[in-house]
Parts: sequence; structure tokens; C-alpha cells
Amino acid sequence: MTASGDDPRDSRSPRNARWLREVTDRVPTAWLPGIVTAVFLGAAAAFGGLEAVAAPPIATLQAGQEHRNDMLAFTVERAVLIDSFPEAGASANAENGERVLAVVVTAQNTWDRAVPAENDASLTGMLRAPSLADPEPVAAARFDDGTKEPWLQPGLQAELVVTWVIDEDELAAGDQIELDLRDFSLQQGQVVFSGDVWSDPVVTARIAIPVTDVGAGADAEQTGAEQ
Repeated sequence: MTASGDDPRDSRSPRNARWLREVTDRVPTAWLPGIVTAVFLGAAAAFGGLEAVAAPPIATLQAGQEHRNDMLAFTVERAVLIDSFPEAGASANAENGERVLAVVVTAQNTWDRAVPAENDASLTGMLRAPSLADPEPVAAARFDDGTKEPWLQPGLQAELVVTWVIDEDELAAGDQIELDLRDFSLQQGQVVFSGDVWSDPVVTARIAIPVTDVGAGADAEQTGAEQ
């Protein structure tokens, strides 16, 4: 029998304390917040997880109203249906019953570095059309000169056209298209990754705009007028 004053745990405690100090001394200081966070999340999961955070209210916007987040300030101006729009990166196959939905957007980069307009975590990632079979845009281009996959420079405004290839039965002239506007959170990496990453999109605004059908587009109208 071990005497009450000779508990083996008493001798282990100083050794454990020394071991813990030695291990933590080897861990880079920048790692510690990440380790603490991982331990906290693991404990929270073991006890049923974190309490759900209330979703922010979803604003209702009209065409021409600005939506602003930490990366971009942008305004959805108008929407048109066109037979095809390869100049903007959206080619529809008429034989398969496809057309193009083109949405004109004015955007200004409010961040401190350039961002691509066509990216899952930038402008095209912020726009979703939930009523369409494929709600994600296929392309973004400058409206003035047709530059595809343009970059948005800090503080500068650009007029862009964002496009979807749709089935011809999905929309018609006079219909309204509803768009969800999503905001991303900026994650600054230290442990698992490095650099800045925009992630965790959340719908914070919604807009419904009427759709105009322009047929084959301005070029076809001009050709017909010349004939």
C-alpha cells in the first residue's frame, strides 16, 4: 500500500509541468492562437457545438441601388436576354434551346488590392440567380470594351456585364429575375494557411429586376437597318 504522502502523482506533477513548458517553448508563438481555437472548437463540438448565430436580415434592393461590402460596392443596373454573347464570354447554343441572360453591373473595388471580377470569391461569386437551373454566372466582362475576366483596381469604378447561359424557357421578356447578393468574410491565415482568403458567403441582399429581350443584339439590329 502506498502511504498517503507518497502518492506517485505528486512526483509526476513537476515532471509534467516541465514537459509542458519545454513543448510550448518549441511551438512558434504565431501558432498558439490557432491551437487554442482548435481546442475550443473541439470542446464545443463535444458538448453539442456552438450556438447558432442569427443570420443578418436580408435587404431588398431595387435596380440602381448600391450594395456595399468589405470588398466591393456594386449596383445592379439592368438585365437583358440575348441570343448569344460570345464577346462577353457567354456562348449559347440555339440548337439546344439556349440563350444568355446578361446583367449590367457597376462595381467599385473598396479593398486595398486588385481583385478579379470573375472569381468564386469576388463579383461573380457574389451574384446568384436561385430561380435558374444553374444559378452561377458563367462569365464577367467589361461592358465598354469587352475585356474578359477583368481585374478591378482599388478605388476605381467599372461597368461590367455578368452572364448566365440559360434554357430559352426559363425567362421571357417582361419576366423578373431575382438575384441573391452575397457577402464574403476576410480570413487572415496564420496556422493552417497563409495570406488573405475571402470565404463563407452569406446572402445579405436580394434584388428583382425586369428582363428585356434584345433578340440577336445590337449588331443584328444594325445589320438589318443597313440592309
